[in-house]
Amino acid sequence: MRIFSIALLLLCTIGLGSATAQVVSRIAAVVNKDIITTHQLDQKLQEQLAKQEKQPSPAQLGALRQEMLSRMIEETLVQQRIEALNLRVSEDEVETALLDVQQKNQLTREELEDAVMAQGLEFDAYRENLNKQILRYKLIGEEVRSKVDVSEGEVVEYYRAHLEDYRLEPEVQLSAMTFPVSEKASDQERQQIRKIANEALARLRQNEEMKEVAESYNKTYGVTDGELGRFTYGELVSEFVKAISGVDDGGFSEPVQTSGAILLLRVDERLSGGLRQFNSVNHEIHQMILDQKTDARIKEWTRALKTKSFIDIRL
Repeated sequence: MRIFSIALLLLCTIGLGSATAQVVSRIAAVVNKDIITTHQLDQKLQEQLAKQEKQPSPAQLGALRQEMLSRMIEETLVQQRIEALNLRVSEDEVETALLDVQQKNQLTREELEDAVMAQGLEFDAYRENLNKQILRYKLIGEEVRSKVDVSEGEVVEYYRAHLEDYRLEPEVQLSAMTFPVSEKASDQERQQIRKIANEALARLRQNEEMKEVAESYNKTYGVTDGELGRFTYGELVSEFVKAISGVDDGGFSEPVQTSGAILLLRVDERLSGGLRQFNSVNHEIHQMILDQKTDARIKEWTRALKTKSFIDIRL
């Protein structure tokens, strides 16, 4: 009798295991001739959640699951379309894409492989993902991008309507004479350096050469001079902007105190903003409009693909 009870318990356990397996593996959606299982869906969902720092609430998790299923349906439709058009990717195309990734990131092949593995992905799987991306790009190119056109008139019209977007910011070219100030300098030492800076400024305003003035203080105070470069006013710290306000081209500012030095700024040249010429932005605008149109067409194409297909969502 005890043996029978144990056997019955084993049967019940096996039955429960089968039922559980059926629940885990039930069909989430039918997409034409293919099916997406709940097991596949949950695997994809877990992969996405593993990349997120903050875990979603139960309500958010449900919405994410539906969004993931929708994405998987689209991916299935795309794959079916790729197969219908018999699109292929050669090893040379994958290799060219890998070399492009290496060049853009300035990596050797070994460094790229290490970077991929550091993300928890085998390099073969990375190659396979790259293959899929190229296939999708080919499909979009054949089905969508080849049918998108941007006329010269559209580019001109956009440029005229967005002139303010292509207005250049005013810039200023600066040089400086630098008087180093040690963090350990006493108040008396700081006052002496400021006194020397004012003395140097007076000499500069008497048209002495900046290089000669700097050299005269170099041995004693470590004074140097040189070009700082060209900046928009937004790139300069507020102290610099205030110091050069009202200073003519070729003129010098009052001493400017920074964390480790006192500076005398020379305004070498001011450049007005102006407008980027159409010829210099023509290609940029053309590409932007092309991308916008392509994105819109891809959405239309995806909706049409879904409309023409048999999709049965069973969740």
